[in-house]
Amino acid sequence: EQKARGLLSIRCLAVFHEEVLLSRLHDVALAVTKEVNNLRSKVSRFAMGTLGHLFRTMKKNMDPEVDEAARVLLQKTADSSEFIWKAANASLGVMVASVTPARAMTALLASGIQHRNVMVRKCAAEHLLTTVELIGAEKLLSGRRDSTELLVHTMVKLAQDCHLDTR
Repeated sequence: EQKARGLLSIRCLAVFHEEVLLSRLHDVALAVTKEVNNLRSKVSRFAMGTLGHLFRTMKKNMDPEVDEAARVLLQKTADSSEFIWKAANASLGVMVASVTPARAMTALLASGIQHRNVMVRKCAAEHLLTTVELIGAEKLLSGRRDSTELLVHTMVKLAQDCHLDTR
């Protein structure tokens, strides 16, 4: 209950006093991300929701935290509890909509596409599609050659995935 109250306080600070969080955003995001792996499912789910609030309110300021948060949230999408993977998926959706699209794409490519679990790959593919749509094909294909090749290679790999939903 104490951790849940602390996470609620972070949500309130993010909504009403985001300038207070800005100076210690990295530490706060790291602490919340750590609680996503808490063995108490209530705390874990509340931490995922808090991450979503942080992404929604802090937007581009959360860019440095995207890699670690995406890794942890994607790992939670493989959970057998439906409410846990739904909360993780919702937080990933908020992340994709709030941070810089290129940053979200990089994190999803690094953490989810190569994962062994089918559900993690499926979730990463869904959010990658949203990110690619946000960026736009013209901008993606006119970027650096190595990043364009990586994206095309990843899309081919996803199209050949053994799981129907990932394809």
